[in-house]
This record gives sequence, structure tokens and C-alpha cells, in this order.
Amino acid sequence: MTRTTPSPAARPTTPPTAPAPAPGTTHAPARATVAWTATAAVAAGMLLLLFPVLRPWPDESVPSLALAQAFASDRWVLAHLCGIAGLGLLAPTFLGLRSVLHRTPPAAGGPGSRAATAAVVTSWSGAGLCALYFGAEIFGIRTIAQAALRDGDPALLADVDVLREQPAAMALFGLGLALVAAAGILAAVAAWRGGLRPRWSVVPLAAGLLLYLPQFFGTPALRVGHGVLVAVGLLLVAWAVRRAPAPGTTTAGHPVG
Repeated sequence: MTRTTPSPAARPTTPPTAPAPAPGTTHAPARATVAWTATAAVAAGMLLLLFPVLRPWPDESVPSLALAQAFASDRWVLAHLCGIAGLGLLAPTFLGLRSVLHRTPPAAGGPGSRAATAAVVTSWSGAGLCALYFGAEIFGIRTIAQAALRDGDPALLADVDVLREQPAAMALFGLGLALVAAAGILAAVAAWRGGLRPRWSVVPLAAGLLLYLPQFFGTPALRVGHGVLVAVGLLLVAWAVRRAPAPGTTTAGHPVG
């Protein structure tokens, strides 16, 4: 009895194993992720700066037809829409930041990943609550101002304070701004733990978001200055994200292999 030797084609083969990653190698973010994260950050910064810049700043201490004209103007509407859109873009910015920091295998999670995830959730929730109040500011106040102009009676503007100081509306707005502030702090923690370079790059944005509630009680100049702080903070985030290692590089930025 003769023994037949299986041909090479019939022999079982084992699938090739992927080569182990070189020491110091990270799963760097894709260029597309970096691009849209930086774009979202820049857009959010510009919109949040336009909010105080475009907003009319009439004397609100005394009801007047000039005040009614400011409240009824297109600038009033556009400025607040910029504010809503800018806050809404914080969540995509922090979502992209999370992806940039998430350089280890997905099952393990990267340093700062939990804080970045929390920043996404809190910023999205906070922006949504703020949008409810901004909607009343845009359309409610504008409707009151248009009625005052139509009747030539600035006394109707007294209803503006009634609208703004409605307890439930103020509570939702305050909670929304508190969540936005928390998102800024969480993003800074995520960047610090995740090794974003430089580590302080998210700190100015965190400071700006933390100051969002108190700045509403400041002067027009102070509020514009706060808009500049937030815009610079978001531009720094975009710059830091752009400096993240490209795909196929080590943590030092050198090609793998």
C-alpha cells in the first residue's frame, strides 16, 4: 500500500497574522476626521464671535422706540441664530476631538475618551436647552417690539422682561449654560489625559465656556471680549487637532516601519 503525499495546494494553510505594531505606534486619526473636527471648531468660534458683534446694543434701561427698533431688526435675529448655531457646533467639535484622542484599539478606549464622550453629551444637551431660550429671545421679543413700533407705544416693551424672566425659561437657560460650561471642562480634561499637544490648548475654550453665564451680566464691550476669548479658544483647538500625528506615524511623528 502506497501512501500518497498531499499536493501543496491541498495542504491546509493558516491565515497570515498581522504584524505587531511597532513600539510607540498609535492609531492616529484619519485625515478626514481631523479636517471636519477643525472645520467645526473654526465655524463654531466664528459664529460665537458674531453673536455679540452683530447683536444691537441699545440702552435697555428705558423703554423707547429706538429699543423696539433694535429688538425688531434683522441683526437681532441673525446674531441670535449665530449664537444657536455656534453652541450647536460644540458637540461635533468635541466628538471629533474624542476621535483624535482615541488612538488605542476601540475595545480598550483611549486616555481621556470617557471625558471626551461626556463633553459631547453635555455640550449637545446644553446647546439644546439654550436654543429654547434663544428662540424666545429671537421671535418672542421681536414680536413684542414689532407691536410697539406698530402702535407707537414703547410701554409694550415691558413684556420683554416678563418673557425673559419667566421662571421655567430661566431655569432651562441656566441649566443649559451650566452644561456647556461642564462640557468645556470635560474637553480640557480629555485633551490633557489624551495627550493632545500642547496640553493647554483646550484651556482657553474651557475658560470661555465656564464664563458664558456670568458674561451675560456684563457690558457690551465685555461680552464682545468674551466672544473673542471663545473664538480664540476654538481656533486653538482646531490648530492642536491639525497637529495630531498623521495616519501611519508614531507618536513622535515618524513613519512606521
